[in-house]
Amino acid sequence: MEKIQLTNESMILLDIDETSKEKVIKKIAETINKQGILENYTEFEKALFAREDIGATAVGYNFGLPHGKSKTVKKPAVAFARLKNPIIWATEDDEEEEAKYVFMIAIPDSQAGNEHINILVNLSKKILDDEFREKLVSVKNEVEAVNLINS
Repeated sequence: MEKIQLTNESMILLDIDETSKEKVIKKIAETINKQGILENYTEFEKALFAREDIGATAVGYNFGLPHGKSKTVKKPAVAFARLKNPIIWATEDDEEEEAKYVFMIAIPDSQAGNEHINILVNLSKKILDDEFREKLVSVKNEVEAVNLINS
């Protein structure tokens, strides 16, 4: 089975200092846009926030997993941000869930089925892995982060 290359060094943001989920989402989406993966940044951003409106993408363990499916996405992509400080990612029934680690998935509408699911499953397995989470906390640079995420 071929190993999925989820991300690259240009789509890793380490120790960013943002104070809200909205700012984090915009910053990561801008990073994806700078890679030439989006035909229209505004449309992709709308897709991300529309998905968050359906239900916040907090997945536990201090992770957020925003994802947007859009015809403006040229090819599947994953970006990652490690925040300096946790932020509130979801509030439900008066309980807050924080995120300090955020994976963003960009998926073309044409690949919204299998490719989207494969990436979500791959990332979910990593997030559930204690050793992966411990290593992610201590990566020192973008190359270490990519090697870990793509492993």
